[in-house]
Amino acid sequence: MTVDVYVARIRRQLLRPARPKPAGLFVRLAVSLAIAEMLVYAVQKVYMAARGEVGMPGHPAPDSVQAQFEHAAFAQAANASLGVVAALVALATITRWGSRIPQWTLLCALTLTLVMQSLGAAITLRRTDFDLAHLRGSAVFETLSGGVQIAAWIVVTVSYYVRTRRPRVHFTDTSGLVPTRRVQAVAAYVAFVCALAYGAMKLDWALGGEFLIRQTPLPRAAGDDLLDRTTGAVMQHWVSVALALVGMAAALHLSGRFRPHAKLRRWVLLVGSWAGCTFMVARTVGVLGYGFVNDVRLLSGLVSVPPSSMDLARFHARWDLLLWSPYWLLFGVCWGVAAWHYRRQGHADSSHRSQPAGARLMDQPGPG
Repeated sequence: MTVDVYVARIRRQLLRPARPKPAGLFVRLAVSLAIAEMLVYAVQKVYMAARGEVGMPGHPAPDSVQAQFEHAAFAQAANASLGVVAALVALATITRWGSRIPQWTLLCALTLTLVMQSLGAAITLRRTDFDLAHLRGSAVFETLSGGVQIAAWIVVTVSYYVRTRRPRVHFTDTSGLVPTRRVQAVAAYVAFVCALAYGAMKLDWALGGEFLIRQTPLPRAAGDDLLDRTTGAVMQHWVSVALALVGMAAALHLSGRFRPHAKLRRWVLLVGSWAGCTFMVARTVGVLGYGFVNDVRLLSGLVSVPPSSMDLARFHARWDLLLWSPYWLLFGVCWGVAAWHYRRQGHADSSHRSQPAGARLMDQPGPG
């Protein structure tokens, strides 16, 4: 094939309209909730821009954070515009004009919005006072709104992918492989979202942000390097962003949506996937330091820690037990499941290619 043929194919794949199936009542309700939530967010940011403050109404940022923004009104106005854009992204999933947008473009925007909304809801829940003795109505409202926000965006994103997915044409009887490939695709896409969230967090750190940086379970010296933005720490952030991009590309290949690779490239992908799965599961268990086992041991007092570091160690152990270890477990298990099915898919495809031409013709469905 010539270069022009490849360019034409790539252009056709990238620019092909999604044309999703019509959305049901439940999906439209989820889209309406997502749009309403983002418009309320935009109005709140416009209000804070008019006040010239950073934060949310009723929860302004501390003075130390306010001092970092020379033009707080511009920053809040930019956040308000992002809220309007996110509302338009949700609206595009159920409108006629949105059906002309390529699937990959809108799906990437939905996934990024879902990740950012989940992180924002996590911050809201973290600062909420759950003291049962002094539980206020605002705390209950923030908790419920955060949960509804995440659920609505999950429904919007998953339903859009399901409604835009095109059926595959199988020339042989592959009914026995359909459940397997469905599991493979779901595991690979979950791994893709995990890699995207990790890369977004590292990109935020590389650009000077501190989202979840203090909650990361690291030795005190390493944590100080992150907060001080030493040259080595910043370089590690950019390397992590690059690795996240590689992981996202590998997850897409593990989903089975592309043609099988050559044997060497398949083995490179599988070896890297198994290595990543092993590292993540080992990190989750506690072989590499923090993990479920070591978190429980530290919080139960079975591990001796110097008194000067006890508070920080217990703080990191709680965050690791509730956030980081479950995240790495989900990431590693999905990666391993996708790699396992990808390996089996290669065996099935190779066995099909090894059949004689007559046998493959016999497998094709007839006209009646």
